[in-house]
Amino acid sequence: MSPSMLINTVGGATFAKCNAQSQPLFRINAGISCEEALEQASLLMDCVNKLTFLSGMENDNDAMVWASHYLSEMAKAIIDDVTSGLQLAQGGGV
Repeated sequence: MSPSMLINTVGGATFAKCNAQSQPLFRINAGISCEEALEQASLLMDCVNKLTFLSGMENDNDAMVWASHYLSEMAKAIIDDVTSGLQLAQGGGV
């Protein structure tokens, strides 16, 4: 694979399950550069890291814990979708 080959997200990963059927509320958009997507995942994980640190230092931390949970779910969906894009680019399918 040459460095000039652009690998994109495939748009298959979902997050924020809701209702009795656990339907996903959100999906990663297809066609985003994997490099840009991973940058966003890194930013989200930085927020998660800061929130979990702060929540460990305080007594009343429910809001920070839930915020960390949702942000980490978003970051995981991005990473899962980037992984699918990389597998597709290598000919392995999704």
